[in-house]
Formats: sequence, C-alpha cells, structure tokens
Amino acid sequence: MSESNTSRSPLARLVLFIICLAILGSALATLHYAAVDLPQQKASPPPDNSNKLSKCPICVSNCLFVPDQFKCLEECDLIC
Repeated sequence: MSESNTSRSPLARLVLFIICLAILGSALATLHYAAVDLPQQKASPPPDNSNKLSKCPICVSNCLFVPDQFKCLEECDLIC
C-alpha cells in the first residue's frame, strides 16, 4: 500500500499550513506595497527645508538684538 497524506503527523501538517500562510501573506503584502504604498510615496513631495526664515519680518527683526537668536527665531516660527 502507498502512504497517503493522512499518515502525516499533525505537527507536520501544522508546519506546512503555517509556511503556506507565510508565503501567502508575503505575496499579499508585496502586492499591497506595489499597488498602494509605492504610488503614494512617489506622489508626495519632499518636506520643506526647516532652515527657512520666519514669515514674520517684525519678529525676525526683533531677534537681531537678542543674545540667543536661534531660540528667538524658533519662537517666531511658532507664533506666526
């Protein structure tokens, strides 16, 4: 008589099932990345440079006379 699949141990069937699930999950994750995530990453613009001067010229001109100018400019960015 030939050996059938029913003679496999339950542990072997469980391991085979888990491996199949891992392969299926990896394939679905790759498809999702290629279809959804990658186009969104290419469509979004890069972030602006954070070293821009503040948009409030009055606040920036007041920071010229402050000893800690960088902290003052950061506060200007928060205010404006």
